[in-house]
Amino acid sequence: MKNLFWIGNGKVVLPQGVVQGGSILVENGKIAAINSNCPKGVEVIDAQEGYVLPGFIDIHVHGGGGSDFMDLSEKDVCTVCNTHCAYGTTALVATTMTCSDDLLEDAISCIRSVMKKQTLGAQILGLHLEGPYFAATSKGAQPVKELRIPTRENLEHIIRVAEGSIIRWDAAPELPNMQMFAQVMKENGILCSIAHSGANATITTQAFDWGFSHITHFYNACTTFHKENGIVHSGNIEATYIRPEITIELIGDGRHIPMESMLLAKQIKGADKICIITDAMRAAGTSETVSILGPRNGGTKVVVKDNVAQLPDFSFYAGSIATMDRCLRTAHVYYGIPLNEVSRMLSLTPARLSGVEHCKGSLEVGKDADIVIMDKDFYVQKVFVQGILH
Repeated sequence: MKNLFWIGNGKVVLPQGVVQGGSILVENGKIAAINSNCPKGVEVIDAQEGYVLPGFIDIHVHGGGGSDFMDLSEKDVCTVCNTHCAYGTTALVATTMTCSDDLLEDAISCIRSVMKKQTLGAQILGLHLEGPYFAATSKGAQPVKELRIPTRENLEHIIRVAEGSIIRWDAAPELPNMQMFAQVMKENGILCSIAHSGANATITTQAFDWGFSHITHFYNACTTFHKENGIVHSGNIEATYIRPEITIELIGDGRHIPMESMLLAKQIKGADKICIITDAMRAAGTSETVSILGPRNGGTKVVVKDNVAQLPDFSFYAGSIATMDRCLRTAHVYYGIPLNEVSRMLSLTPARLSGVEHCKGSLEVGKDADIVIMDKDFYVQKVFVQGILH
Protein backbone atom coordinates (compact mmCIF):
# COMPACT_ATOMS: atom_id res chain seq x y z
CA MET A 1 0.00 0.00 0.00
CA LYS A 2 1.30 3.43 -0.94
CA ASN A 3 2.19 5.54 2.08
CA LEU A 4 1.01 9.03 1.04
CA PHE A 5 -0.12 11.93 3.23
CA TRP A 6 0.18 15.69 3.58
CA ILE A 7 0.94 17.53 6.83
CA GLY A 8 -0.43 21.06 6.72
CA ASN A 9 -1.35 24.09 8.81
CA GLY A 10 1.92 24.00 10.74
CA LYS A 11 5.06 25.98 11.48
CA VAL A 12 7.67 23.99 9.60
CA VAL A 13 11.12 24.12 11.19
CA LEU A 14 13.87 24.14 8.57
CA PRO A 15 17.63 24.52 9.25
CA GLN A 16 17.52 28.15 8.07
CA GLY A 17 14.34 29.19 9.85
CA VAL A 18 10.67 28.57 10.65
CA VAL A 19 8.05 28.71 7.87
CA GLN A 20 4.60 29.81 9.04
CA GLY A 21 1.73 27.87 7.50
CA GLY A 22 4.13 25.32 6.01
CA SER A 23 3.47 21.79 4.86
CA ILE A 24 5.18 18.45 4.21
CA LEU A 25 4.15 15.87 1.61
CA VAL A 26 5.19 12.31 2.50
CA GLU A 27 5.29 9.45 0.02
CA ASN A 28 6.53 5.93 0.70
CA GLY A 29 8.35 6.93 3.87
CA LYS A 30 10.22 9.83 2.28
CA ILE A 31 9.67 13.58 2.16
CA ALA A 32 8.33 14.22 -1.33
CA ALA A 33 7.70 17.99 -1.15
CA ILE A 34 7.91 20.90 1.28
CA ASN A 35 5.47 23.81 1.40
CA SER A 36 3.48 22.49 -1.57
CA ASN A 37 -0.25 22.49 -2.15
CA CYS A 38 -2.07 19.37 -1.04
CA PRO A 39 -2.68 16.98 -3.95
CA LYS A 40 -6.27 15.88 -4.47
CA GLY A 41 -7.35 12.74 -2.67
CA VAL A 42 -4.37 12.67 -0.30
CA GLU A 43 -4.83 12.09 3.43
CA VAL A 44 -4.47 15.37 5.33
CA ILE A 45 -2.91 15.61 8.77
CA ASP A 46 -3.68 18.92 10.45
CA ALA A 47 -0.76 20.24 12.53
CA GLN A 48 -3.26 22.64 14.17
CA GLU A 49 -0.84 25.57 13.90
CA GLY A 50 1.74 23.62 15.89
CA TYR A 51 5.37 23.00 15.04
CA VAL A 52 6.57 20.45 12.48
CA LEU A 53 10.17 19.43 13.14
CA PRO A 54 12.63 16.79 11.97
CA GLY A 55 12.68 13.82 14.33
CA PHE A 56 15.15 14.12 17.17
CA ILE A 57 18.35 12.05 17.09
CA ASP A 58 19.77 11.21 20.51
CA ILE A 59 23.41 10.12 20.26
CA HIS A 60 23.84 9.45 23.99
CA VAL A 61 21.04 7.52 25.70
CA HIS A 62 21.24 4.56 28.09
CA GLY A 63 17.63 3.75 28.85
CA GLY A 64 14.03 4.73 29.46
CA GLY A 65 10.62 3.31 30.30
CA GLY A 66 12.15 1.23 33.10
CA SER A 67 14.64 -0.50 30.79
CA ASP A 68 18.32 -0.10 29.89
CA PHE A 69 20.40 -1.13 26.89
CA MET A 70 22.55 -3.14 29.34
CA ASP A 71 19.66 -5.38 30.45
CA LEU A 72 20.56 -8.04 27.84
CA SER A 73 16.94 -8.44 26.77
CA GLU A 74 15.55 -7.63 23.34
CA LYS A 75 12.28 -6.66 25.02
CA ASP A 76 14.11 -4.09 27.15
CA VAL A 77 15.97 -2.70 24.12
CA CYS A 78 12.63 -2.23 22.35
CA THR A 79 11.13 -0.60 25.46
CA VAL A 80 13.88 2.03 25.46
CA CYS A 81 13.31 2.75 21.76
CA ASN A 82 9.53 2.92 22.09
CA THR A 83 9.67 5.12 25.18
CA HIS A 84 11.90 7.76 23.63
CA CYS A 85 10.00 7.62 20.33
CA ALA A 86 6.86 8.72 22.18
CA TYR A 87 8.70 11.94 23.06
CA GLY A 88 9.93 12.70 19.53
CA THR A 89 13.16 10.70 19.20
CA THR A 90 13.04 8.97 15.83
CA ALA A 91 16.62 7.67 15.84
CA LEU A 92 19.22 7.06 18.52
CA VAL A 93 22.65 5.66 19.25
CA ALA A 94 22.39 2.98 21.94
CA THR A 95 24.81 3.74 24.76
CA THR A 96 26.54 1.19 26.98
CA MET A 97 28.53 1.99 30.11
CA THR A 98 31.65 0.80 31.91
CA CYS A 99 31.39 -2.94 32.60
CA SER A 100 33.22 -6.24 32.14
CA ASP A 101 34.12 -7.29 28.60
CA ASP A 102 31.76 -10.26 28.83
CA LEU A 103 28.82 -8.05 29.72
CA LEU A 104 29.75 -5.54 27.03
CA GLU A 105 29.87 -8.26 24.38
CA ASP A 106 26.49 -9.62 25.46
CA ALA A 107 24.96 -6.13 25.38
CA ILE A 108 26.38 -5.47 21.92
CA SER A 109 24.99 -8.77 20.61
CA CYS A 110 21.54 -8.09 22.07
CA ILE A 111 21.33 -4.55 20.66
CA ARG A 112 22.57 -5.69 17.24
CA SER A 113 19.94 -8.44 17.18
CA VAL A 114 17.21 -5.83 17.62
CA MET A 115 18.79 -3.57 14.99
CA LYS A 116 18.49 -6.33 12.37
CA LYS A 117 14.72 -6.73 12.77
CA GLN A 118 13.50 -3.52 14.39
CA THR A 119 10.21 -2.21 12.99
CA LEU A 120 8.88 0.08 15.75
CA GLY A 121 10.19 2.89 17.90
CA ALA A 122 13.24 5.07 17.50
CA GLN A 123 15.59 3.51 14.97
CA ILE A 124 18.90 2.32 16.45
CA LEU A 125 21.67 3.78 14.26
CA GLY A 126 24.51 2.01 16.03
CA LEU A 127 26.41 1.79 19.30
CA HIS A 128 28.11 4.29 21.58
CA LEU A 129 30.52 2.67 24.05
CA GLU A 130 30.93 4.90 27.09
CA GLY A 131 33.98 3.39 28.77
CA PRO A 132 35.58 1.43 30.33
CA TYR A 133 38.76 3.48 29.78
CA PHE A 134 38.14 6.37 32.18
CA ALA A 135 39.97 8.22 34.94
CA ALA A 136 38.87 7.13 38.42
CA THR A 137 39.01 10.76 39.60
CA SER A 138 36.37 11.71 37.00
CA LYS A 139 34.33 8.51 37.01
CA GLY A 140 31.00 10.17 37.86
CA ALA A 141 28.55 7.30 38.30
CA GLN A 142 30.62 4.83 36.28
CA PRO A 143 31.59 1.73 38.33
CA VAL A 144 35.20 2.26 39.38
CA LYS A 145 35.98 -1.46 39.76
CA GLU A 146 35.58 -1.98 36.00
CA LEU A 147 37.82 0.90 34.88
CA ARG A 148 40.91 -0.28 33.00
CA ILE A 149 43.55 0.43 30.35
CA PRO A 150 42.98 -0.55 26.69
CA THR A 151 45.10 -2.93 24.66
CA ARG A 152 45.00 -3.18 20.88
CA GLU A 153 44.04 -6.84 21.13
CA ASN A 154 41.07 -6.06 23.36
CA LEU A 155 39.86 -3.14 21.24
CA GLU A 156 40.05 -5.11 18.02
CA HIS A 157 38.20 -8.03 19.62
CA ILE A 158 35.27 -5.85 20.70
CA ILE A 159 35.18 -4.18 17.27
CA ARG A 160 35.02 -7.60 15.58
CA VAL A 161 32.15 -8.64 17.86
CA ALA A 162 30.25 -5.47 16.94
CA GLU A 163 30.70 -6.05 13.19
CA GLY A 164 30.75 -2.40 12.15
CA SER A 165 27.96 -1.22 14.46
CA ILE A 166 30.09 0.96 16.79
CA ILE A 167 29.66 4.63 15.90
CA ARG A 168 31.59 6.09 18.82
CA TRP A 169 33.87 5.09 21.69
CA ASP A 170 34.77 7.28 24.68
CA ALA A 171 37.98 7.35 26.72
CA ALA A 172 40.10 9.54 29.01
CA PRO A 173 43.17 10.64 27.02
CA GLU A 174 45.51 10.91 30.00
CA LEU A 175 45.52 7.12 30.47
CA PRO A 176 48.26 4.91 29.00
CA ASN A 177 47.86 3.63 25.41
CA MET A 178 45.56 6.46 24.33
CA GLN A 179 47.46 7.33 21.15
CA MET A 180 47.00 3.70 20.16
CA PHE A 181 43.30 3.90 21.13
CA ALA A 182 42.81 6.88 18.82
CA GLN A 183 44.65 5.11 16.01
CA VAL A 184 42.45 2.00 16.30
CA MET A 185 39.35 4.19 16.22
CA LYS A 186 40.61 5.93 13.09
CA GLU A 187 41.39 2.62 11.39
CA ASN A 188 37.82 1.47 12.00
CA GLY A 189 35.95 4.71 11.25
CA ILE A 190 34.77 5.16 14.84
CA LEU A 191 34.26 8.61 16.35
CA CYS A 192 36.84 9.04 19.11
CA SER A 193 35.57 11.05 22.08
CA ILE A 194 37.00 12.37 25.35
CA ALA A 195 34.95 11.53 28.45
CA HIS A 196 35.30 11.23 32.22
CA SER A 197 38.73 12.78 32.00
CA GLY A 198 41.00 14.59 34.44
CA ALA A 199 43.33 15.81 31.69
CA ASN A 200 44.65 19.34 31.52
CA ALA A 201 44.59 21.40 28.32
CA THR A 202 48.03 20.25 27.18
CA ILE A 203 47.06 16.58 27.29
CA THR A 204 43.65 17.33 25.78
CA THR A 205 45.22 19.20 22.86
CA GLN A 206 47.61 16.30 22.29
CA ALA A 207 44.60 13.98 22.19
CA PHE A 208 42.99 16.15 19.51
CA ASP A 209 46.16 15.80 17.47
CA TRP A 210 45.98 12.01 17.89
CA GLY A 211 42.43 11.94 16.54
CA PHE A 212 40.01 12.56 19.40
CA SER A 213 37.41 14.87 17.86
CA HIS A 214 34.41 15.01 20.19
CA ILE A 215 33.73 15.72 23.89
CA THR A 216 31.17 13.58 25.70
CA HIS A 217 28.64 15.46 27.91
CA PHE A 218 30.68 18.67 27.75
CA TYR A 219 30.99 20.47 31.10
CA ASN A 220 30.14 17.25 32.97
CA ALA A 221 33.08 15.07 34.10
CA CYS A 222 35.31 17.57 32.25
CA THR A 223 38.22 19.62 33.58
CA THR A 224 38.54 23.38 33.51
CA PHE A 225 40.84 26.09 34.98
CA HIS A 226 42.62 24.42 37.96
CA LYS A 227 45.90 24.00 39.83
CA GLU A 228 48.28 21.06 39.59
CA ASN A 229 51.15 21.09 42.10
CA GLY A 230 50.72 24.81 42.57
CA ILE A 231 50.76 25.60 38.83
CA VAL A 232 47.61 26.84 37.10
CA HIS A 233 46.41 24.85 34.09
CA SER A 234 43.48 25.05 31.72
CA GLY A 235 41.44 21.91 31.11
CA ASN A 236 39.34 19.96 28.62
CA ILE A 237 36.88 22.83 28.30
CA GLU A 238 39.34 25.59 27.37
CA ALA A 239 41.25 23.29 24.99
CA THR A 240 37.98 22.45 23.24
CA TYR A 241 36.92 26.06 22.88
CA ILE A 242 40.10 27.04 21.01
CA ARG A 243 39.86 24.13 18.55
CA PRO A 244 36.96 25.03 16.22
CA GLU A 245 36.81 21.59 14.60
CA ILE A 246 36.02 19.74 17.83
CA THR A 247 32.35 18.85 18.34
CA ILE A 248 30.60 18.64 21.69
CA GLU A 249 27.40 17.35 23.22
CA LEU A 250 25.36 19.00 25.96
CA ILE A 251 22.93 17.28 28.32
CA GLY A 252 19.74 19.27 27.80
CA ASP A 253 17.75 18.44 30.92
CA GLY A 254 18.15 21.87 32.51
CA ARG A 255 19.90 20.33 35.52
CA HIS A 256 23.32 19.28 34.27
CA ILE A 257 24.11 22.57 32.50
CA PRO A 258 23.05 26.07 33.63
CA MET A 259 21.66 28.48 31.07
CA GLU A 260 24.77 30.68 30.90
CA SER A 261 27.05 27.71 30.25
CA MET A 262 24.88 26.39 27.42
CA LEU A 263 24.62 29.85 25.87
CA LEU A 264 28.40 30.27 26.07
CA ALA A 265 28.95 26.92 24.35
CA LYS A 266 26.46 27.84 21.61
CA GLN A 267 28.06 31.23 21.10
CA ILE A 268 31.58 29.81 20.77
CA LYS A 269 30.97 26.50 18.98
CA GLY A 270 27.73 27.20 17.07
CA ALA A 271 24.79 24.90 16.46
CA ASP A 272 26.64 22.91 13.79
CA LYS A 273 29.24 21.72 16.33
CA ILE A 274 26.82 20.88 19.17
CA CYS A 275 24.56 17.90 19.77
CA ILE A 276 21.96 18.15 22.51
CA ILE A 277 21.56 14.79 24.24
CA THR A 278 19.53 13.26 27.06
CA ASP A 279 22.11 10.89 28.61
CA ALA A 280 18.89 9.30 29.86
CA MET A 281 18.84 6.28 32.15
CA ARG A 282 16.04 3.79 32.72
CA ALA A 283 13.87 6.10 34.84
CA ALA A 284 13.26 8.43 31.87
CA GLY A 285 9.62 8.38 30.86
CA THR A 286 8.56 6.92 34.22
CA SER A 287 7.54 8.24 37.64
CA GLU A 288 10.18 6.17 39.47
CA THR A 289 11.96 7.80 42.41
CA VAL A 290 14.35 4.87 43.02
CA SER A 291 16.01 3.21 40.05
CA ILE A 292 19.13 1.44 38.76
CA LEU A 293 21.86 2.82 36.51
CA GLY A 294 23.21 0.23 34.12
CA PRO A 295 22.11 -3.41 34.05
CA ARG A 296 19.07 -4.34 36.10
CA ASN A 297 21.11 -7.14 37.67
CA GLY A 298 24.23 -5.70 39.24
CA GLY A 299 23.74 -2.05 38.31
CA THR A 300 24.12 1.00 40.56
CA LYS A 301 21.23 2.16 42.72
CA VAL A 302 20.16 5.76 42.07
CA VAL A 303 17.48 8.08 43.37
CA VAL A 304 15.50 10.62 41.37
CA LYS A 305 15.43 13.99 43.10
CA ASP A 306 14.94 17.51 41.73
CA ASN A 307 14.06 15.98 38.34
CA VAL A 308 17.46 14.34 37.86
CA ALA A 309 18.97 10.92 38.68
CA GLN A 310 21.60 10.99 41.44
CA LEU A 311 23.72 8.58 43.45
CA PRO A 312 22.12 7.92 46.85
CA ASP A 313 24.73 10.05 48.65
CA PHE A 314 24.10 12.89 46.13
CA SER A 315 27.81 13.02 45.30
CA PHE A 316 27.23 12.73 41.53
CA TYR A 317 24.42 12.94 39.03
CA ALA A 318 23.77 9.51 37.52
CA GLY A 319 22.50 10.29 34.05
CA SER A 320 19.31 12.17 33.36
CA ILE A 321 15.62 11.29 33.23
CA ALA A 322 15.07 13.63 30.30
CA THR A 323 13.47 12.98 26.95
CA MET A 324 14.35 15.04 23.88
CA ASP A 325 11.19 17.14 23.97
CA ARG A 326 12.22 18.36 27.41
CA CYS A 327 15.66 19.17 25.98
CA LEU A 328 14.00 21.27 23.28
CA ARG A 329 11.93 23.19 25.83
CA THR A 330 15.00 23.76 27.99
CA ALA A 331 17.12 25.15 25.16
CA HIS A 332 14.41 27.15 23.36
CA VAL A 333 11.68 28.09 25.83
CA TYR A 334 13.79 28.53 28.96
CA TYR A 335 17.24 29.41 27.57
CA GLY A 336 16.01 31.40 24.57
CA ILE A 337 18.02 29.78 21.77
CA PRO A 338 16.28 30.25 18.38
CA LEU A 339 14.15 27.25 17.44
CA ASN A 340 15.87 26.50 14.13
CA GLU A 341 19.25 26.38 15.91
CA VAL A 342 17.89 24.12 18.64
CA SER A 343 16.47 21.86 15.93
CA ARG A 344 19.90 21.60 14.31
CA MET A 345 21.44 20.61 17.65
CA LEU A 346 18.70 18.03 18.27
CA SER A 347 18.62 16.54 14.78
CA LEU A 348 20.95 17.72 12.02
CA THR A 349 24.29 17.83 13.86
CA PRO A 350 23.65 14.45 15.52
CA ALA A 351 22.75 13.02 12.10
CA ARG A 352 26.05 14.26 10.67
CA LEU A 353 28.11 12.82 13.53
CA SER A 354 26.27 9.50 13.16
CA GLY A 355 26.89 9.32 9.42
CA VAL A 356 23.24 9.60 8.38
CA GLU A 357 22.95 13.25 7.34
CA HIS A 358 22.18 12.11 3.78
CA CYS A 359 18.86 10.62 4.92
CA LYS A 360 18.00 12.09 8.32
CA GLY A 361 18.30 15.16 10.52
CA SER A 362 16.36 17.80 8.59
CA LEU A 363 13.15 18.29 6.64
CA GLU A 364 14.44 18.05 3.07
CA VAL A 365 13.05 16.43 -0.05
CA GLY A 366 14.34 12.88 -0.41
CA LYS A 367 15.14 12.37 3.27
CA ASP A 368 13.36 9.90 5.54
CA ALA A 369 10.00 11.14 6.79
CA ASP A 370 11.14 11.24 10.42
CA ILE A 371 8.82 13.98 11.63
CA VAL A 372 7.59 15.31 14.97
CA ILE A 373 4.47 17.47 15.33
CA MET A 374 4.40 19.53 18.55
CA ASP A 375 1.81 21.88 19.95
CA LYS A 376 2.38 25.58 20.64
CA ASP A 377 3.92 24.72 24.04
CA PHE A 378 6.31 22.20 22.46
CA TYR A 379 4.70 18.99 23.67
CA VAL A 380 4.66 16.07 21.24
CA GLN A 381 1.39 15.39 19.39
CA LYS A 382 2.45 12.98 16.64
CA VAL A 383 5.66 11.14 15.71
CA PHE A 384 6.43 9.59 12.32
CA VAL A 385 9.39 7.28 11.74
CA GLN A 386 10.04 6.80 8.03
CA GLY A 387 6.47 7.88 7.39
CA ILE A 388 4.89 5.48 9.88
CA LEU A 389 2.82 7.01 12.69
CA HIS A 390 3.96 5.73 16.09
